[in-house]
Amino acid sequence: NISITYDFGDNPPADINKYFIGRLPRYGKPYHHKTQAKNNKLSINTRDLGTFVLVKDTKAPEIRALNFSDSKWISENKTLKLKIEDELSGIASYRATINGKFILMEYEYKDKTLTYHFSDKVISDTENNFTLIVLDNVGNSATFEATFYRKEL
Repeated sequence: NISITYDFGDNPPADINKYFIGRLPRYGKPYHHKTQAKNNKLSINTRDLGTFVLVKDTKAPEIRALNFSDSKWISENKTLKLKIEDELSGIASYRATINGKFILMEYEYKDKTLTYHFSDKVISDTENNFTLIVLDNVGNSATFEATFYRKEL
């Protein structure tokens, strides 16, 4: 393993936790490495060789519903499906609720989708409030809220 450290010196930015050290691939965006911030320094441990850069990520993840929309009836749907993306540091975590109760969503890494199968008993027979909170690897968050209506067929 090798350690890479960047020292901001006496003038660290106020939002130091929005920065990370990333490895540049041949093409595309920097690859996020878990970065530790301590005493005005950012550091990583890695086994990768290559070109490393300091990257600032202030953009929140993007969330988009794929098979439903706000205030619509979705009784025919067997799932709720959403796409979540983060441009730079990547998705760290997500949490979804319906009517305030936690629901388990499956994440498909290849197409960046979350899927919920209507098998839990958290759905009421009419109005349901869905909330999804997504965090990226530097702490930016996005919240998606929608109301949908569903009746068991």
